[in-house]
Amino acid sequence: MSRASEIVVLCEDRLQEVFIRRFLKRGWGIKEPPIRVIPYPHTGSGGAGEKHVRDEYPDQLKACRTRHARTILIVVIDADTGTVLAHHKELDDACRQAQPPVAGRQANEAVVYVIPKWHIETWLAYLDGITVSEDQQYKASHAFKGSESACHPLVDKLATACKEGKRLMAPPDSLVQVCVEFDRIRGLLS
Repeated sequence: MSRASEIVVLCEDRLQEVFIRRFLKRGWGIKEPPIRVIPYPHTGSGGAGEKHVRDEYPDQLKACRTRHARTILIVVIDADTGTVLAHHKELDDACRQAQPPVAGRQANEAVVYVIPKWHIETWLAYLDGITVSEDQQYKASHAFKGSESACHPLVDKLATACKEGKRLMAPPDSLVQVCVEFDRIRGLLS
């Protein structure tokens, strides 16, 4: 399988964007030109980021299907109080409710769901050496608001482990699930 020529990132906010960009750059050597981030709403708009991802997803999925170039779509949405699987269903529901309806993600498509339980900050706290519970929030302690690039060393740990196929020690369940997601497209990243 040849390497993807474009990676589209659909996310809620700046911290998620920085996390994904760094993960791709450090773990897979992907440089900026093939990464395109769909503009997201400004922070502080109370759930607007999550709504933005759900609203944009059907159009971005349809666009990826019509491109001739090998394209990866990375969809990042916080699980908040829900479950990762419930958000998979919400994304599929958004496709069915689109006008016209769009078929949801197919097993053979290069579409990756990145869905941290609560927020991406849960994963950052874990990568920072904290024993985390996905029943707690870590937004206050690991927000990086205004200094998002400060999370780079933490993301580097994850990227290196994923690239080298190393097992993480007691990771949060939602992080285990995203590792499975990235395994689906590993050939397109190398």
